[in-house]
Amino acid sequence: MAYTLGEAAKATGISKASISRAINSGRISAVKNESGSFSIEPVELHRVYSPKSATVSNTPSETMRNTEGNTGNTLDSNVLQARLDAALEQLRDRDGTIGDLRQRLDRSDEERREAQARVIGLLAGPSPTESKRGFFGRLFGRPDE
Repeated sequence: MAYTLGEAAKATGISKASISRAINSGRISAVKNESGSFSIEPVELHRVYSPKSATVSNTPSETMRNTEGNTGNTLDSNVLQARLDAALEQLRDRDGTIGDLRQRLDRSDEERREAQARVIGLLAGPSPTESKRGFFGRLFGRPDE
């Protein structure tokens, strides 16, 4: 059951103008009917605006019904808490994996730089001091002066 703009305002306690601005800005998606009125899905509305809090009544029969409904809410709450815990555990695992991968990447970058420096050193050829020695100096192994 979709809300009209007025029903959405009553359900959230937000003015119709604010909801209309949210629709026009794209924060809430709604369908404009042929009559020009908006049709807003409750899930979409409550994604952005929380539902208006229900008033607490003091009649015993309504209190009894609220107590019975709380059992279902408690079970739903427990299920949601378990899902939240599982999601948080997955996030911790992913954070650990990301940290490990960053360390490996840093290590491989260091190794690549060292290997690159060795290759550049080999390609550069002999040091300038060796090239100054003459043929006989290199042949007879005379030390540099």
